[in-house]
Amino acid sequence: MNVREFLLMPILMAAALLVVGQLYVTLPLVSDLADHWQVTPGLASWTGSSFGFAYAAGFLLLGRLSDRHGRRRIMLASLCATALASVAVAAASNFGMLLVARALQGLVASAFPPAALALVAEVLSPARRPWGISLLSFAFLAAAPLAQFLAAQSAGLGLPTLMLAVAVASVLLSTGLAMVLPPEAQAPEGNAMPAPLATQHSKLAGVWLTALTVLFAFVTFHAGAQAMAMAETDLQTLRLAGLPPLLLSLATASLIRRIGTVATARTGLVTAALGLLAGALGHFGGLVVASVLLSAGVALAIPGLIGTLASRAVPASRARAMSIYSFALFAGASLAPLAAHALAPWGWLALMLPPAAALLFATAVVDGLPQLSRPSSSEAGLL
Repeated sequence: MNVREFLLMPILMAAALLVVGQLYVTLPLVSDLADHWQVTPGLASWTGSSFGFAYAAGFLLLGRLSDRHGRRRIMLASLCATALASVAVAAASNFGMLLVARALQGLVASAFPPAALALVAEVLSPARRPWGISLLSFAFLAAAPLAQFLAAQSAGLGLPTLMLAVAVASVLLSTGLAMVLPPEAQAPEGNAMPAPLATQHSKLAGVWLTALTVLFAFVTFHAGAQAMAMAETDLQTLRLAGLPPLLLSLATASLIRRIGTVATARTGLVTAALGLLAGALGHFGGLVVASVLLSAGVALAIPGLIGTLASRAVPASRARAMSIYSFALFAGASLAPLAAHALAPWGWLALMLPPAAALLFATAVVDGLPQLSRPSSSEAGLL
C-alpha cells in the first residue's frame, strides 16, 4: 500500500463527516435561529429540512454524473461548490435567503456521497471492500451526533461563522483529495452512457424503501428530544451516548462475511426499533438506552444496505443505484424534523411508535419486494 492509498480513506472519511454533517448542524440551533430571525421553531427547523430535501433531490439529479465523468472530478467539484454555497449561507441577509442558500448547499453537496461510495466499491480489492464501506459508513453516521455536538458547543459563534469554517474545511479537503486520488480512479466508462438501471426491480426497490426508514427514525429521535424542550445537558448526553455505538459499523465487515448483507441490515433494523421502544415512556434512563440501541442499529443497517446495493448493481450503474438509495435515506432524514415537531406535543409514545413501526416493516421488504412478473433478460443481467 503506497502513501496515496494509505491517506485516501482518512480524507474520504473527513469529507464525508463534513458533507453529511451539514444536514444536522442546525438541529441544536433551531431555538437560536428562531429568536434571531423572529420565526417559530417549526419554521426555523426548515433550515435543516431545506438542505435535506435539496440534498436528497440532488442524488437523483446529480448522482449519475460520476458514472459519466469520473468519481474524482465530481467529488472535487462537489466540495468546491459546497465551499461557495456555505459562504452564501453565511452571507444570508434574511430568512428566505437563508433557506434558499441552504437548499443550494444541499444540492451541490449531494454529488459527493454517491461518487465516494462507488469509488470505494471500485478501487478497493474484494477482500478490503467491506472494510472500506464500513469506514465510510461510520463517517456518514458519526456526522449526525458530531455535527450536533460541535454546533451546540459553538452556538455562541453563530451560524455564519460555522458556515465560513465549513467553507474553509471544504477547500482544504478538496485539495487533499486532489493529491491522493489518481487519475485512474475515475469511472472506467468515462463519458459513455451508463447501462440501463432496472429502477423498478424488486431486489433493489426493497433496499431503497428500507433506506427511507433508517435516518427517519434516527433524526426523529434526536429532533424530537430537542422539540421536547429537554435541558441542554441532557440533550448533549443523548448525543454523546449515541456516538460510541456507531463504531459498530467498523465491525460490520466481518459480520457481513459471516451472515451476509441482508441479515446484517435486518439485525440493525430490529435493534434500532427496540431502542425506540425502550425510550417510548420518556424516562431519561430509557432515552439513553434508546440512543445507544438506535445508533447501534443504524450502524449495522446502513453498511448492510450499502453492501447489498454494491453486490446487486453493475459497475456502470452503481453510482445511480447509490444515488437512489441516498435519495431515499436522506428524504427520510429531511422529513424527520418536521415529523418530530408535529408529534412531540403528543408525548414520547407518539414520537417513538411511528419510526419503530417503520423499521419493523422494513425488515420484511429489505431483501426485495414481491415480484409481480418475471424480470426481463436485460433486468436479470443487472443482478
